[in-house]
Amino acid sequence: MRRVLELLRRPTVFLAVGLIVSAFSGSVYLLIVNLAFKSSPQYVLGLQGLNTLLAAISTGVMSGIEQEMVRAVSRAIVHRLPTAPVIRRQVKQAAWFVGVTIIGCLALSPLLTNHFLASSWVMYAELMIGLLGAVVSFQVRGTLSGKQDFHVFSITLLVESFTRMLPCVLLLAVGNHDVWLYGLFFALGPVLSAVVGIVLPKIWYRPQYAEFAEHDGGEPSTAEEESEGRAAANLGLLTGATLASQLLLNAVSLLVIARYPHALGPTQKTAAAITSAVGIARLGIVALLPIQTPLLPKLTTAAERGEFAEVRRRTLMLVAICAGIGLAAVIVCATIGPWVMSNVMHALAPLPRWFLAALAGATMFTMIAMILQPGLIAMNRHKSVMIGWSLGVVATLPIFTINGDILHITAAGALIGPLVTAIFLAVDLWWSMRRRATTPTPLDPHSPNPNPDPATSTLH
Repeated sequence: MRRVLELLRRPTVFLAVGLIVSAFSGSVYLLIVNLAFKSSPQYVLGLQGLNTLLAAISTGVMSGIEQEMVRAVSRAIVHRLPTAPVIRRQVKQAAWFVGVTIIGCLALSPLLTNHFLASSWVMYAELMIGLLGAVVSFQVRGTLSGKQDFHVFSITLLVESFTRMLPCVLLLAVGNHDVWLYGLFFALGPVLSAVVGIVLPKIWYRPQYAEFAEHDGGEPSTAEEESEGRAAANLGLLTGATLASQLLLNAVSLLVIARYPHALGPTQKTAAAITSAVGIARLGIVALLPIQTPLLPKLTTAAERGEFAEVRRRTLMLVAICAGIGLAAVIVCATIGPWVMSNVMHALAPLPRWFLAALAGATMFTMIAMILQPGLIAMNRHKSVMIGWSLGVVATLPIFTINGDILHITAAGALIGPLVTAIFLAVDLWWSMRRRATTPTPLDPHSPNPNPDPATSTLH
């Protein structure tokens, strides 16, 4: 037990625990839903719709804000600038995106409710509760990650995961089948996570996470804070990129749920099984999360110091790891995937091996794109990130307009979009690093006209 406690004191180990539990909690929730509503596939689709919509909207809008918060806070720490003004500026700029998102969800409420939430306005209210919690929790986690306070970061993930899982397990155990209760506990996860992320750092004081001036004794950098315009542009581009990435990541589930919410018999059960299979196929991302979250602050630090060889080395190594994990996942899904869907997830309909392998392949390309993105963000290539994910969405949507077998169309749509995105981001990152290698770096002391702030360079 002492050995375990010593390991958990290490930030990276504790972060891995939180991220893995968070990733698995989604699949556990889908399993609970499948078991609780075996005879009511419309409720399964409705709760899966709540799950997918909350993930797609909150992550699509707020993940970019979180990542830009990470980059801005990391940059301030590298240059020994105060972090409080940076955090306030990011929160202020995020308010515009949050406001537009809430207004958009209110305007589209009939569409969301009728097509994704089993025509339940109670589920829609739960969606809005979850969104409001996610709005705060993403910004809190961005601040924690930028300061590399991964202990509290991980605790917020654990709080969110167990808030969703434990009450629903209890409801299932006592035989409760009230759909709104399962939705409510799912929505409360990000709310309690945000509360813990705000309160815990204030009552758990650790000197290493205080402002640099209080403990490091270093001299402030000559670099200036980023301009409001530049920071706003970065935030807008990155928010657009993450919204496109979430549309691509959740395209299969959203389009299937929207197309077959009121289908009868086997078709509706197959649609419900597909949405469960998407959650299983993404488990390969579980192995990626413990290294992806701390990646952006490390790459930002390296890029701010002009160490582009380090950016290249880390990125290539992680892309190779993702490819290996992805290929292994394809093999696993092709061999034991149908058994897992039937005996573990209790899916409402069987799915063929080739289909599950195709979903795993799509996850592999998505993982590679997710690893390439922090490298581009660290080098201020925000526009390229947005273009890459948008191209994936553009390549995916037309496929789902074709009339045909649901399995073949879904498999093709799931594969093509992530592949297009991964290729574009890889080419852009290679070209960008090659160009930087042939020009003096911003912090290069031998440069004839050094510019200490890369944020003043041309916006990409």
